Amino acid sequence: MTDKTVAAAIVTYNRLPLLKESLAAVLAQTNYLSHVIVVDNLSTDGTKEYLDSLHDSRVIVYHADKNLGGAGGFNQAVRLFGETLEDDYVWLMDDDTIPEPDALKHLVEFSESHPEAGFVNSQVRWGSVTGNPSWMNVTAPRAFTWQRYLTDKNQPAIEVVNSTFVSVMFSREMVAMVGLPQKEYFIWGDDMEYTNRIADIKRGYMVINSIAVHKSKENTKPGDIIAEKDASRLWRYDYEYRNRVLTARRISTKDMLKTIIGAVIYDWRRTLLKRGVPFRAKKLGMIIRGLWRGLFFKPTIEHAAGLHQTKTISLRELDLEELLN
Repeated sequence: MTDKTVAAAIVTYNRLPLLKESLAAVLAQTNYLSHVIVVDNLSTDGTKEYLDSLHDSRVIVYHADKNLGGAGGFNQAVRLFGETLEDDYVWLMDDDTIPEPDALKHLVEFSESHPEAGFVNSQVRWGSVTGNPSWMNVTAPRAFTWQRYLTDKNQPAIEVVNSTFVSVMFSREMVAMVGLPQKEYFIWGDDMEYTNRIADIKRGYMVINSIAVHKSKENTKPGDIIAEKDASRLWRYDYEYRNRVLTARRISTKDMLKTIIGAVIYDWRRTLLKRGVPFRAKKLGMIIRGLWRGLFFKPTIEHAAGLHQTKTISLRELDLEELLN
């Protein structure tokens, strides 16, 4: 067992019953937990009063003076981790994430025994431990690595290309290297962009034995505008398509063009032609508007004050250096 310590971070907004369950599950972790940062995005459902009534010294509460969105909340949480705490790792999750008691233990011990890991995340199930995979949190395995898992059933983790902010953990050194999550995303996609940044330096892994339950309202696929039926959620897709473009652009111009063309051919065309698509006209406009805005969306990456900003060398650069040497 290592002596490393972890600060968990939960971002919450008007979901007090779920926050209580999530916070209890995090505080019940069997090993390594040192602090829990809770960022309250100006909730109006009694969350502030509840958090202010807590007397657990491990809990650090940040009350935002406006709704920062999920992205702004995680930006603030990682900033607090970097600037006010000395823990070795930060472990992020939404307020509807319920980790199993040993979820953190498995994440830390895999990270400590695999120094090539830049981030690690849990296997996420929807609704209950025995539920289906949470589709919005299923991340793709890295190409040319997944075949090994077909034959070797004893693999402790699967190499993945990115992760959602539903039970994902990375080190203090990683935060110093890549900076903070992009608060300007506001909602959706900030987790993909941030873990892409990390995975460009070190690898990402889903740790099989680390289990978290995602108690989202529905088990939907991420960013599925065609199937969206809830009018109150439509505004999010303006951010979805804008953020997609920047995330892809930070990988390469080729990826950005593929993202734009794919959104037009698949999402826009199917929204136009498929029968029974609700809010068709609004959705068509949102896709084009979001993609256009993404071309000019260029927020800077912030860093936590006081963290040593180590020069980052991407995996692509490392491969090139190896070839040259």
